[in-house]
Amino acid sequence: HMPASIRWGGIIALIQSAIGFAYALFLIFREVTGKTDPSIVYTTSDANTWVGYGTTAFFILVFGTVAAGALNMMKGRRWGRGAVVMLNLILLPAAYYMFVEGRILWAVVTGISAIAVLGMLFNPRAVHWANTAF
Repeated sequence: HMPASIRWGGIIALIQSAIGFAYALFLIFREVTGKTDPSIVYTTSDANTWVGYGTTAFFILVFGTVAAGALNMMKGRRWGRGAVVMLNLILLPAAYYMFVEGRILWAVVTGISAIAVLGMLFNPRAVHWANTAF
């Protein structure tokens, strides 16, 4: 029997993925409208386009994998747990970086969501569920 914490961890991972997809859409919008990121130093005029679209492709790949994993995990299957765990392990230092840069609210939300998901997926019942064969 799948613990409820797996379902809730999957729901939070889906919300995290939706935010990642929203950012990817923002990057596409920014590229289409010709906006640039002033913090990036470009060596050629073409590099600007590739940074935006490349980051978009990366976000879609990563958050698409996490979303698929979260949905699969929420259906009671074990595949997907690793992708969700990996994303949330990456979000912890990202939250620290946000905090150091003065983005306190974003840091707190990101850090709490990552800790919550990791706690939900690594509690004793969830670990037992993940380790049992079908």
